Amino acid sequence: MMNALERISIPLSRRIDRMTSPTFAEAVARCDTLILPLGSVEQTGSHCPLGTDLFVAQAVSALLAEKANCLTTAPIPYGDTFELDFWPGTVHVDSSVLGSYLEAVARSFLKQGFSNIVFLSCHSLNMKTVDLLCRRLHREGYKVCAIDWWKAAADAAKGETKSKEPFGHGGEVISSIIKALAPDLVDVDKADDEASLPGLGKVIAHPLGSAFVAYGDFRDYCHTGAWGEVSTTASADSGEKWLGKAVETLAGLITEWRNIK
Repeated sequence: MMNALERISIPLSRRIDRMTSPTFAEAVARCDTLILPLGSVEQTGSHCPLGTDLFVAQAVSALLAEKANCLTTAPIPYGDTFELDFWPGTVHVDSSVLGSYLEAVARSFLKQGFSNIVFLSCHSLNMKTVDLLCRRLHREGYKVCAIDWWKAAADAAKGETKSKEPFGHGGEVISSIIKALAPDLVDVDKADDEASLPGLGKVIAHPLGSAFVAYGDFRDYCHTGAWGEVSTTASADSGEKWLGKAVETLAGLITEWRNIK
């Protein structure tokens, strides 16, 4: 079975953690934009690896860096998993701790000459922390932006999915993309194909940004940490297609944003 590097050409030459110090100094002198990826280690159903978001962060950051002419680095592996940290293997970092750590990392890179930082969040709950940090850095005059990867992937897959709840946690879209990137780590035959619980609908009906906001955790949404039909719909070919479409769109947005004076 092919691994990710064989199936999808993932460039690693723009990963600064793979460079020597002199090579990095030359690279940052030529390139002013860093993509800083964030992942997580968390329950993603019975069929996906705990490091699904981490694998995706690693691949997407490299693909985006190549396409948008940026540099990138090793992903921050752990994140805010407060709503699902009761499942074995899930690692939670409180938002206050994550925020301080992420800020220290970002400021270290800014100190070394980057003018722009793109926070690539491949775990949507990390966006709460990223949003606050970006607002603070922007106030100080730094040029920053943030990407919610799974929303971009969902946009790329719209109209092309086959299941009833394709955008669920560990659902068709997520499972297809990780299957394209790490096929040996995904076993869709073990998927529970669980439908979401009523609690999810209540939260979706009253999201953050609306006049009335409802809250829940993953025990209100599902029994197994994932929902949506996967066993007969998840496809590496679809995952590869959606991955490519999302990267192409995001690379264009990064380039456009970077050119705004």
